Amino acid sequence: MYRTLNKGAKEVNRKYNEAAKQLQGQTPDVDGAVKYMKDFAYSYVAWVPGGRQYVDTVFKDVETLKENHRQEVNQIISDAYKQFQELSRLGLSLETASKAYNILTDLATKFGDLTGNALTNILANHPRAREKFGGIIDQLEEMGENYGPEAKKQVEQTWQQGKEILSSGFSTANLDKVRRLVEDKIQQVKKLGDDAWIKGLEGAKPYLDKNPIVKELIEKNTSSLKQGNATEVFDHVKKAVNSGDTSALEDYVNKAKSKGEQAARTLGIDQYFKMIPSGSEILEKVNQLKEVAEKHKDEGEKLLEDTAEELKQVLERRLEKAKKIADKAKRESK
Repeated sequence: MYRTLNKGAKEVNRKYNEAAKQLQGQTPDVDGAVKYMKDFAYSYVAWVPGGRQYVDTVFKDVETLKENHRQEVNQIISDAYKQFQELSRLGLSLETASKAYNILTDLATKFGDLTGNALTNILANHPRAREKFGGIIDQLEEMGENYGPEAKKQVEQTWQQGKEILSSGFSTANLDKVRRLVEDKIQQVKKLGDDAWIKGLEGAKPYLDKNPIVKELIEKNTSSLKQGNATEVFDHVKKAVNSGDTSALEDYVNKAKSKGEQAARTLGIDQYFKMIPSGSEILEKVNQLKEVAEKHKDEGEKLLEDTAEELKQVLERRLEKAKKIADKAKRESK
């Protein structure tokens, strides 16, 4: 055992010295700097479970960020490289290992601060994140664009909170926190959208009363139109009534319907139901609920929302149980 430990310690020292020598040489370009910093960090985490994966995670999004923030990324990497250069002169120790970890954490935070609209792309680089989020990031981003200034402000605050959470790593716990944050914000922004719709509808009532055709068009397609910009919808209504020409409004409504149908296909909800026993029957009943919601707006939509929430909770409970079964099987196979 002593010989094994001694051999391992020598190997760690060898890798550390090689990595330190690289850092203390001629300053490389950005890609070279990233490689040397990773090699140096690897020399510290050889015996730390998950350590190498953490190092990879910190640097994984550099290429994505460089597309939109090249100058800022170059400066961040240059500053970090200088810190690692200084650290490499202090020798291998627990103290320098702690300082190396702090530099990596600071790097992750700075990269997170740059993400902004690139958050979706960065999450896409992490398969585990894609599974956690599905399409809700895009959904919230679109709601922020469509539901007015206050909604946009709340969405931007959500991205900042999400970046702060993920700055310490893409752990399962952090991803769950961000997922719950986004889901809660979707409900809050949806209420803002609903309020904007009610306000716009009240303002447009005199115009709708003047033109039964326009009124019927809006009433039949409320569920699709509410997913967009309420101000835009009722501007089209006023123009259609004033001009007597409904073609532009009809085109707007058709595009809104098409967009909603495309979103549903992207989510692929029907495909998920088809994959489980009696799934087609469940899907048929959900569609029946949707029809009721479209005909009886207030009570019907509330019923549909409550049903969706209950289905989600059931699936989450079953998923937790499935994870326990999988973990048990894994332990028994060892």
